[in-house]
Formats: sequence, C-alpha cells, structure tokens
Amino acid sequence: MWMRKSDIGIIIFIVAIYILFFTNIVSSASVEGVSMYPVFQNGALTFYTSPVNITYHNIIIYKSPIYRIYVIHRVIAIDGTNYITQGVDKISNPLPDNRIGLEPPSGIPISDVVGKVAEVDGYIISIPYLGYLSIIFSSII
Repeated sequence: MWMRKSDIGIIIFIVAIYILFFTNIVSSASVEGVSMYPVFQNGALTFYTSPVNITYHNIIIYKSPIYRIYVIHRVIAIDGTNYITQGVDKISNPLPDNRIGLEPPSGIPISDVVGKVAEVDGYIISIPYLGYLSIIFSSII
C-alpha cells in the first residue's frame, strides 16, 4: 500500500511539531483577552521561542512583576535592557503598560521576559480557538 503525498506531508508536519515542542525550541501559550485583537483573538493558541534578539515591534510574553500574571504584548520601545510594551487594541489598551501599572515605569526587564512570539516570514503563528482548551483545563485544575 502506497501513501499519498498529502499523507506523507501530514506525517512530516506532525513529527516536526513534536520535535519542536519536546526539544523546547518552541512552546505554546493561550491568549486570554482582547488587548491584542486583531493580531490575536481571545482563545487563540500561539507559539513562542526563547527571548533573544528582541527588537521594536516584536510581540513578547512576560510575567508582570507587579501582578504576577503572564502578558502577551507588542514592544513599543526599548530602554536599555528593558522593554516597554502595549496591546495593539487602542480601546482596551489606550496607554503603554508602564503607564497603566502593568509593568514598572522603566519597562519589563529581560529577566521577566518568557519568550518572543514565533513568526515565519513576518507572519505570526496562531491557531484561533485552540487556546480555549488550555484555558479551560487550567481553570479546572
């Protein structure tokens, strides 16, 4: 029995995903909230890599040292080794995170950055609604 090319492609894709996840090259995060809409929908699953080579306009995931929650926002300024971030939705996020108290006034230090959202040729990798599974299971546990 011969396999179709599409079957081989799917198998290669699944194996590649497993390798990326189990070697910790790529990790996943669920998006809760609308501060990054339209980049991310509420409940989307996105992927991130280690926090290296972060530049202006990258989207990072950090743990707020003030509220101890994880935040996924865009870097709008870099102040030395600190990043100032803001959500892209100007209605729910009219000011930078350092002005609303989500991060220190000087910005997020690199030590609090968990990762940088993965991109392929400038396109952010995200799967709508799949993050709801993680959100539901984390609220049950």
